[in-house]
Amino acid sequence: MEKFKNRTLLMFMILISIAVLIVFLMWNHMSNANYKSTAEVYKNIETMYGGEITTFKNNGNRYEMELSKNGAVYHIEVEAKDGKISQMKRTDLAGIKKEDLLSKKALHTIIKENYQGKISRVLLNIGQDTPIYQVEVMEQNKKLNILVDAITGDILSETQVDAKADHTVISKKEAEQIAKKKLNGTIRNTTYFETSNGGYYLVEIVTKGQAETFQIHAVSGKIMSITNH
Repeated sequence: MEKFKNRTLLMFMILISIAVLIVFLMWNHMSNANYKSTAEVYKNIETMYGGEITTFKNNGNRYEMELSKNGAVYHIEVEAKDGKISQMKRTDLAGIKKEDLLSKKALHTIIKENYQGKISRVLLNIGQDTPIYQVEVMEQNKKLNILVDAITGDILSETQVDAKADHTVISKKEAEQIAKKKLNGTIRNTTYFETSNGGYYLVEIVTKGQAETFQIHAVSGKIMSITNH
């Protein structure tokens, strides 16, 4: 009788283990079903930006690559889960000078040649990586957020946003003021990163014996994270 009970308990535990394993495999399959393949990401980036991908690395949850276009080199990171670009920066900008940047007049000409709407806002983000113009254009009943390489004049991306919603990006100065309310020191660097949910600034502030980087949402102005160095 005791052996029968032990055998029944053992069989029950085995069935439970099998059920748990099946559920885990199904969940894992569903979680990875929407992950973008290497071929998909490779094709999407070259189709979107043109140029030539010179290096490509699969890190599991993220793809990293170098894209060469019109003499410029860009480092691009893409989330494998949904294929969205999490970071794009130019890496060949050593010794760049302000006079090398595209003028506002030239920028307006480029926009007018490609779009029929009216420019409502221009933001230049020099930062430490890619200098980029973020141009907001009202075209009929839609609002476009356009990123333009501030050196070459290449249009890097175009995103349509809800014209009725408030997607106004705070200025670099406003982001720095928000950070300095938390740590009143010397600003070493401020960089803007474009994302699908409005973008963010990284503001690095140093004081005596202390350095912190503040990640600030570019639309809401909220501090997303603080990193100590």
